[in-house]
Amino acid sequence: MATVCPSELPALAGRAHGSTDLHHPAIQIDCLLPDRQLYCGARKSSGKVTDQRIGLYTRCIVLVADGGRADLTQQLLEAGRLPNIKTHITDRGCYRTALSVFPSTTGPAHIPFVSGLHPGTANVPGYRWLCRRTHDARRRDVYRHRSLNSPRGLMLGRDMDPEKSISLFEYFDKPSSILELVDYCPNQHLYKLIARRLYRIVRAHGSDDWDPVDRMVERLVIERIRAGSHCIIASFFGIDEYSHLYSPFHDKTVGAYETIDRAVGNIADVLKQNGSYDETILAVVSDHGLSATTVHIPLVDLVKAHEFNPYYYPKLYRSRHDSAVMESGNAMAQIYFKRGEKWGAHWQYDEMMNDSRIGRLFRTLVNTDGVSFVAARAGENGIIFAGKRGRLRAVRNDGRYEVTVEDDNPLREHPAGTFTADELFRLTYFHTYPDAVNQLFMLLASPRSGDVVLSSEPSYDLRLQHEDPEHHSSHGSLHREHMLVPLALSVPFKDDYVYNYDLVPTILALTGRQPARPLDGRVLQIQDGHMLRPQAADEAAVRKEKDKPGPEEKNGLSSVVITIGIILTGLILVGLFKEPINAFGLDLMTRYGQQWVDVILFLVTAVSSTPLALPIWGYAVLGIALGYNIFRLASVMAVGSALGSFVTFSLGRYFADRPWVQKRFPNIRQHPWTRGKSKKYVTLILFLGTASPIPCDVLYVACGAKRFPALLFLVTMVAARFVRYVYLGYGFAYFSKWI
Repeated sequence: MATVCPSELPALAGRAHGSTDLHHPAIQIDCLLPDRQLYCGARKSSGKVTDQRIGLYTRCIVLVADGGRADLTQQLLEAGRLPNIKTHITDRGCYRTALSVFPSTTGPAHIPFVSGLHPGTANVPGYRWLCRRTHDARRRDVYRHRSLNSPRGLMLGRDMDPEKSISLFEYFDKPSSILELVDYCPNQHLYKLIARRLYRIVRAHGSDDWDPVDRMVERLVIERIRAGSHCIIASFFGIDEYSHLYSPFHDKTVGAYETIDRAVGNIADVLKQNGSYDETILAVVSDHGLSATTVHIPLVDLVKAHEFNPYYYPKLYRSRHDSAVMESGNAMAQIYFKRGEKWGAHWQYDEMMNDSRIGRLFRTLVNTDGVSFVAARAGENGIIFAGKRGRLRAVRNDGRYEVTVEDDNPLREHPAGTFTADELFRLTYFHTYPDAVNQLFMLLASPRSGDVVLSSEPSYDLRLQHEDPEHHSSHGSLHREHMLVPLALSVPFKDDYVYNYDLVPTILALTGRQPARPLDGRVLQIQDGHMLRPQAADEAAVRKEKDKPGPEEKNGLSSVVITIGIILTGLILVGLFKEPINAFGLDLMTRYGQQWVDVILFLVTAVSSTPLALPIWGYAVLGIALGYNIFRLASVMAVGSALGSFVTFSLGRYFADRPWVQKRFPNIRQHPWTRGKSKKYVTLILFLGTASPIPCDVLYVACGAKRFPALLFLVTMVAARFVRYVYLGYGFAYFSKWI
């Protein structure tokens, strides 16, 4: 569906998600998250975002071709009908058939390329939804239900889970949202929103002419570029609206693709004029595909026929309702069932099949022509897809999915067996129902999702009443016609299998920013040989900057000299003051006992291994001189110094771009021992480097900045330090005999 809740608002700056695997050596940024208030679908901020970054690019422009089909886009590119997209985007970068999200519908399916999240993660499970908890707690709360096809559609940004969702807008200076539904841009008042945008949208709905709206979007993008906006997300709705009005392949619809292509050409010209063409990431994406619709299944009537009194749009205020029907797109729908007087917890599959009314309705839905499958929760860690002649069940356990099929597979060619999430993603990418198991698990993770999820076949949808004008195309389902979408990016990357929510972490990495929250997407691997600094004045400047040694390279020899100096100084001092040291050690042990001496050594070692970088080798020499057992000494110092090094690691992890860290370690994310290496190799380098006598403080910060696993870091540190102090202990003990 593409009834628009417009908002061209210049945005805020700052945030995202941290379990991202960063493949690219872009310097990132740690954003200060402001305290935000909610207003008119946007997030207001009194906070300030740090603006210190070094990345490959300085600006990103994402053009959303709402409703664009992957196959038609590729055909038009090959036929030469999209010359500007080819010249300015795909020839410079790449084109992929990407995977959208379920439900594949306007609004929820915009969340991936604005926030890097699945709509289930963001807690916006559909174009329409109901919140069981809020209904039970506060019957008049505005968050108890939603339809984006209403004024409350302006609240889409506010509906997203504030603990998980951070928009791309919030990372950049002067960001701009142009008719983008997921809007975090607070610097524009509601009256301006209505006066400048809503009138055109309403007029387009009345005249069925969306060309003026798309041209307006192009004009506003150019205005915002000239105004210095560093992040622009703009939505073109012509393709989607003409597809609904006519068909996905109608001349009017194809003309909307060409309108976006002309916009790309004009935008590129403006970027060249102001000298930022090579510094700008250009992307054309789509939220969903569409398929022609000839049959509308009256889902609400089917529910009523089984003696339910459903709550549905636009009939919102029905008395004594016991269920709810919420369609999205309209090829996907969710049904909610009450538990007595309250909505209560979600229903499980076995519960519903044992309930006479719900079980009858479930079987009717499964056997309805045009319904692909009916899905539901099956236990705490399971889901089930029910088809006309069979079922597919998936159970999640320790990050793996056990998939079993009974009789005919409702997901057709979907494999049975045990798989990881990534294996399922790749194996089913071009199947009839791509990535179905992952998608349903993620959708049902939302507390606002329904008890029953339906997906229709192409040429069918699930809404008959209250859809004016009649839709001749639909979307929202798990079918590949709706899930496969075009992704054109002006940066070349290697990955062949791409989610829409991979775009945000990739843009953040390329522009030198660090996700502030965990993201569902990953950073795409950039093609080898891609120029690292397009904003440099010329190739010589790029080469000079690239070849310029960082502090960790220039100071390598000095670190070795200092370390050797400390060790030799310690040995000499032990030789000169051997008797007083032994007497001091004996007095210390007698007065405090071995355990307290261990505690003192542990604390001193921990403090000395922080960025203070005090001469910890002297403690090892002193410990041997005091008569410590070598393995006891190594154990105490290993745990203490590992804890101190973890402080250094944490500085890199959480404060990598603060001025005082940047001043000490200006190239922490481009450390030669971590740049471009896998976790396995970084662990090996970390162990060997720490076990050696050479200080590795910069490496610890680099590991933190690259978000190396904290627990693995700590374990590696303890093991490497123990090895270091054992061989140093034996070395000191041996040499002390000759002093």
